[in-house]
Amino acid sequence: MDTTTTAERIIDTLRLQPLAVCSGYFRETWRDTASTVIYWLLPATHFSALHAARYPEIFTYHSGAPLTLTLLDPDGRPTEHTLGPDLDAGHHPHLVVPAGVWQAAYTRGDHTLASVVVAPPFTPEVVEVGDAEVLAARYPRYAEEIRALCARGRLGIEK
Repeated sequence: MDTTTTAERIIDTLRLQPLAVCSGYFRETWRDTASTVIYWLLPATHFSALHAARYPEIFTYHSGAPLTLTLLDPDGRPTEHTLGPDLDAGHHPHLVVPAGVWQAAYTRGDHTLASVVVAPPFTPEVVEVGDAEVLAARYPRYAEEIRALCARGRLGIEK
């Protein structure tokens, strides 16, 4: 039996679908009037460009490579946080992204599998995709970094 856990195998096994809003693949596993929960897989060929959600999001690591989440501080300074299994390396098993905080993400390997809880429930309308020039004008000190975080073609990544 093949025990490898490639991104493609996880996508097939968990029946994940493309996630247009934030990139990667997902499947909603829970929804009620209070919250939603999804599996979210971000492969190396994808990059979740800068966006902000109206509601808090809780990311929980499951498997694969660590995930780098870059959040913009209130002054626009990008700060990196690592979702992953290695506590000694400073990874966090889960991370909370507060409502309205700009965020971007990429996997540090072949893929990362996580769950994301959103409360109140997620709908695509609660996400605002970052406009590089608007955010660069708002935070000129960090304009170069912000433009890179908004670029879908960053590091040669397709989506």
